[in-house]
Amino acid sequence: MINNTLPFAFLLGFGISCQNPEMPMLLVEDVEIMERDVNHTHRQKVNISATFNKDISFRCQTTGVTATAGEDFIVFDGSVTIPKGETEAYVDVPILTDTLMESDEVIWLSFSDANNVRIKNPLSEIKIMNDDTFMVNDDTSGYYSPLSYPGKSMVWSDEFSQNSLDMNSWNYETGGYWYNNELQYYREGTNNTTIQNGKLVITAKKETYQNREHTSARLTTEGKVEYKYGRIDVRGKFPKGQGIWPAIWLLGDDHSSVGWPACGELDMVELLGHTPQTVHGSINYGPQGNSWAYTKTTTYTLPGEDFSDKYHVFSILWEENSIKYYVDDNLYTTYTPNNIVSGQVWRFNHPFFFILNVAVGGDWPGNPDQTTTFPQQMLIDYIRVFQ
Repeated sequence: MINNTLPFAFLLGFGISCQNPEMPMLLVEDVEIMERDVNHTHRQKVNISATFNKDISFRCQTTGVTATAGEDFIVFDGSVTIPKGETEAYVDVPILTDTLMESDEVIWLSFSDANNVRIKNPLSEIKIMNDDTFMVNDDTSGYYSPLSYPGKSMVWSDEFSQNSLDMNSWNYETGGYWYNNELQYYREGTNNTTIQNGKLVITAKKETYQNREHTSARLTTEGKVEYKYGRIDVRGKFPKGQGIWPAIWLLGDDHSSVGWPACGELDMVELLGHTPQTVHGSINYGPQGNSWAYTKTTTYTLPGEDFSDKYHVFSILWEENSIKYYVDDNLYTTYTPNNIVSGQVWRFNHPFFFILNVAVGGDWPGNPDQTTTFPQQMLIDYIRVFQ
């Protein structure tokens, strides 16, 4: 509900002071509407308390509070007239829908510039009630890794069994300007990051936001969860499509002081959406002050299926001067100081933090085309660290 005890200076901004007490009162109720599965127009009814012998007019404007203009609704900003002798009119608010399970969203209607009418409340609320059910394909089939390994114990995990992202472990990185000429804007919150049925879901969407045409999410554990060495298992299912680029990777904890690539980058798994049957495991390194990195990459390809079909476990066994890469416990490459360019430093004997993201477009995967469908989702069942 809207707070009616607004400061006098605020009310002046809506032009509701010094109004003729004999004029009728504009009356608008807060409403709740269902989002629905197709775009539609909500007709917001406005009434006046009594007929009047002159035309009545006022300005009405819609503003997103938790709803986003252009994504959840189309802005209305115009004059509304109630002809003399009549007592009601309608404001049409186009509602834009999706099929994602998300939080309810709120739009405010503001009323100002009143002629021949008094405005009782300068604001009213439209709450868009989410009515989407679980969108994600909840097929949990695929490979599971064990809960223990000989000589090692689990020192940290996120099983994503809570209702929302654990902010004691995770950070949102936001913005629209990243390396590799990517197209997405990384957003904070449940627009692109949700927990559904015990899975972390990162969703890339085609939508206009902050002068970008796509949104997604990028999560890190920097400053919260950082480890050196151990076995790391991540169970996940990947999106696919031209220009879709999901990744599970780690960055050195000295990133803020020495920069990239001197901090080291350890890519547990990357997938290019136009080759959904193949993943890449890489290391990136280089001297401080470089704007580019030396890279060593190895691929692993599934026989006859895509990494979007079922869950797989992506692992590294990380020891001093050695990093082994696995898919479903199948070893497919090992990196040691012998693999790096002569004269360069091995950058992987210190703590690293996790990064999870779904990029859209960029130099490596290329941009989406007419074959690419949205939304696309990366699902993470768990992340576990053993030492």
